[in-house]
Parts: sequence; C-alpha cells; structure tokens
Amino acid sequence: MTTEPRHLSLLTCALTLVPALLLTACDAGGGAGDTPAASKSPAVQREKQLAATAQRVLDTTSADAPLVSGLDRVSDSAQNELGLPRGGGYRVTVVCAGRGTVEVGFVPARTAPAQRVSCDGVPVSARFAVKAAGTRIDVRGGAGASGMFAWRVDKVRQSS
Repeated sequence: MTTEPRHLSLLTCALTLVPALLLTACDAGGGAGDTPAASKSPAVQREKQLAATAQRVLDTTSADAPLVSGLDRVSDSAQNELGLPRGGGYRVTVVCAGRGTVEVGFVPARTAPAQRVSCDGVPVSARFAVKAAGTRIDVRGGAGASGMFAWRVDKVRQSS
C-alpha cells in the first residue's frame, strides 16, 4: 500500500477549500470600518436612517429621473461638477436630515444666490441657469450641523 493516493486526496481537498475560504474572507469585508461591529454601531445606524429619510423625501419631489444627484454627510460637505450644458433652466432640490443647516450655492457664485436649508427633512428647491462650463454645486454644513443631505437637479419644464 502506498501513501501517494492519500497525499493526493488531501491536496485535492485543500485545493477545493481554498477558493471557498477566500470567497468567505472577501465577503466579510476587509476594511476596518466594514467590520460587523462597526456597521451596527448606533452612529452608523443613525447615519443610515438619516440617509434613507433624506433620499425618500427627495424622491417624492419628482417622478422623473434626476439629471444629476448626490447623497452626502453634512460634515463632509460636497462640491460636485454638474456637467450640464450652458443655458437651459434647471431646478436643484435639497433635503437635509439631521441637525443644523447646510448652505447650498454654486461655483461660480453668479449662477444663483446661496440658500440655507434646515436639516429638518423638508425639501427646498431653487431655480438656476448654468452660465459657465464646469458649474459646480457647493453644499456646506453650518457650524455644529450633522446628518445627511440628498440633492438632485432636474430640467425645468418650459410652460407653453
């Protein structure tokens, strides 16, 4: 009796287990912030709730798909290039859920006046026109503000 078949069967078994172990390790998440304990922390759960609230309210403001949209933390602020053609009329709608206020403006500033939005979950809309290529929306959290904000840009329909 030889030991070769036994070693071969152990090697075969090991080779079939390695992909399963790697797949399990990858599915578990590799980042420090992706650990199951971190995703269940009260702060993370609260952030997820605020994000869901802001997005749900924002989705009720229009049945059409947005031209551009985003969802960000108030503490992170956001400045995103809109990528919209110059001319035409647009409407930006912002919903902030949490505490405090955010200021919504544009770069260049001549696009439209900045507007404060309370983080009370009530949508606020403003019309604007893109006057320069590379126009960006600029949303900044006020002092002590926290939570999540969602925003969307829609084309303003011309009435006939």
